[in-house]
Amino acid sequence: MSEAWKHLDLQGGGLQAANLKLARLLKRRRRAYCLLLAAPLGLHRAYLEERRGAWAYRGLSLAAIAAFAAGLPYVGWAAVSLLAGFAAYDIVWIEGRIAQLNKATRLRIYMAQTRGAPPGFRGRYPEDSAGDPREDPGTLSAPGSRVRSFAEQEALLRELARRRQSATKEK
Repeated sequence: MSEAWKHLDLQGGGLQAANLKLARLLKRRRRAYCLLLAAPLGLHRAYLEERRGAWAYRGLSLAAIAAFAAGLPYVGWAAVSLLAGFAAYDIVWIEGRIAQLNKATRLRIYMAQTRGAPPGFRGRYPEDSAGDPREDPGTLSAPGSRVRSFAEQEALLRELARRRQSATKEK
């Protein structure tokens, strides 16, 4: 499917505007996994809005560098091993985190689209409407009910035609 719709903005406040905003805000798996390649910097955690984890990666990386610089290779390799273990865990963690963030984003965007019913709104049909519209064969479907089948609509049309004919004969 073409991506051209993402560049077309009709300045509406409806579903199109929500979809455009959503397309910009959703987190992408490819981007998160590419950032995981730079795991010592914690960029993938920062992208997925996990600030503490991002700083933990950075702190552990600095600890490994400091250990190697201080001549403590075992401590340095232990820190590198921890980084590798956390990165391996994040391969699985990324999927769940992206699903969680994207679900929250969709919910926030779609629920913010309408401001609700206008003040004083009491439903689609006014209170002073004539009785039950299902009793009148002049309406092909009753408000709030299912759409009538073709057979039911044809029966209603035949009834209307019969009434019209009897009304013209009486005149």
